[in-house]
Amino acid sequence: MGSMCVCVLLIWISCVCSTNVRYDPRVTVKNEGMSRFSFGSAGSGLVKMVSTSGGQIIWLGRNKALYSLRPAHDAKPKLVNVNLCEEKLDDSECVYRLSLLSRGTDGDLLFYCGSDIVSETTKCCSVDSSYSLKDCFKLNNYVPNLNDPSLLTDDMLYFTKPKMGLYRINKEKNNNLWSQATEMEQKYLKLIAGKGLQKGKVYSFFTEKDRSKDGDSEQWIPRVSQCCMNDRGGPKAHLQSSWTSMIYARLFCGRGYAFSQLIDVATLEADDDIKVYALFRNFWNMSAVCVYNMTAISNIFKYSKFNSTTVPLNHRPGECVPDSTRLSTEVLMFMKERPEMKDWVMPENGPLLFRHHHYTHIQVDREQHNTVLLLSLESGRVHKVQEKPFFVIAEYLTFPRGTHITHTLLDASEKRLFVSSSNEVVQIDLRACRVYGDECSECVLSRDPYCGWDGLRCSFTAKGRFQDPRHCRAPLAEPSRTEFGGKTPVVHIPPSSSHFLLCPMTSHHASYQWQHGGTHDECVRSDQGCLYLIESMNETFEGSYQCVSTEDGLQRTVRQYTLRMSRSNTHRLASGALLLLTAAHFLLF
Repeated sequence: MGSMCVCVLLIWISCVCSTNVRYDPRVTVKNEGMSRFSFGSAGSGLVKMVSTSGGQIIWLGRNKALYSLRPAHDAKPKLVNVNLCEEKLDDSECVYRLSLLSRGTDGDLLFYCGSDIVSETTKCCSVDSSYSLKDCFKLNNYVPNLNDPSLLTDDMLYFTKPKMGLYRINKEKNNNLWSQATEMEQKYLKLIAGKGLQKGKVYSFFTEKDRSKDGDSEQWIPRVSQCCMNDRGGPKAHLQSSWTSMIYARLFCGRGYAFSQLIDVATLEADDDIKVYALFRNFWNMSAVCVYNMTAISNIFKYSKFNSTTVPLNHRPGECVPDSTRLSTEVLMFMKERPEMKDWVMPENGPLLFRHHHYTHIQVDREQHNTVLLLSLESGRVHKVQEKPFFVIAEYLTFPRGTHITHTLLDASEKRLFVSSSNEVVQIDLRACRVYGDECSECVLSRDPYCGWDGLRCSFTAKGRFQDPRHCRAPLAEPSRTEFGGKTPVVHIPPSSSHFLLCPMTSHHASYQWQHGGTHDECVRSDQGCLYLIESMNETFEGSYQCVSTEDGLQRTVRQYTLRMSRSNTHRLASGALLLLTAAHFLLF
């Protein structure tokens, strides 16, 4: 067993090393394009965000409270007076805790549930535009978890519970359904309502921990299930109030079955189909993204053989029927065993591999015919990644290191990503192109599908006008602006004194050198940039210095200075003051 794992690891490492891919972000974004919204009060548990009104309002579920945030107007989230405990005047006495938050239907803003964990009672209500509760109903023995996915379609509510599977609640017709219990540890990531040929079906993406046959090792198994929305359960004798149409398939990601633990799932509608972007992790804590499409998943459930030798002949299990209570006993008994397809669901291409990054959430957007992945890290940061060709565009420092990101929400219409922690929400403007500087070459080298050079600046409205840095020499690309404005500062340094020159390092993918006369010296890298150190000033250090960056064969002068040795006390004082100020600036930042 150990030798097989080593072989798989070596194969995977050779596959990764054989590709010339940069896994580190090209640029680091500290504050540009980010807005921060703090709750400003004690408390924790921010785990859910929902957008309505075309992304103009973000709803935040936090413990037993509901907040609203209008990013364009509000400085911080506002508490919404929605109290499920209408009979209690003191909110601290309320036993309900927010357990489900979903976008509303039929003109309502939200669908909102609170649960009493002690009595296992849940109360659900719709929230209208005046923040009033309506159409409330109670459920006994049902306690949803805010972290688990839910789906609201028409008058049907779907939600999941570990070890129990998928629930369906219908308050009016009282035809509630749930899955058969399992002893396996499960984690549900996504519920998707089928469209087109898959209409009338619900797909659940989850992972479950299963022990191997030898009983010593545990393995995460990624799965997808399909069930019919019109399922009415079985008769009293078999599967009453349980799914009679739920069938399962296994997801494949990576050679050697390297990636099996499903972490998160995002979807993207394209070409009358739904693409599923699944974030995985493997035994060695490496991350990968595999892409599936719903048509292929549906075909597996429709045409694949079952992983069983006793399949009913008179009815294909999993097919939708007008009245499931009339299914034969043979079919119902077969469905009770959690039937699984023999064929696995395969990704469209090989996995997108990520080295040394532990991702926790994924969102997917489409811009300029390019797919952009937005991946949050365990460190509290966010990566912007272009899918094809693979390129890590930027790293956003959304939170201090070690901060746990509880939830992410993409507003695709406004190109904004919202990221939450236990006490703060950060909005990232994906169209903030000024982070790449004021030069055409830097803008184009960013490879950001949201940005392009418009002749004056790096801009979202340019729509990727210049695709090749060499085109930046064309007249339409001018003018480019450097930070030193074409003027070379002259620095006077006292004899025998120490000094350093500083050059900002915009791109982590570029190499930087200091050129002085005929010499080329590698820079001393620091958090502040590229340094050139002079231990003791003398005549040999006088002259012109250029900090030159090289990236993808393109060279540009980032900084240039002229050094002169001081010949008077005035120059010595001025130079000493400049050195002190520079050192203070360096230490401060």
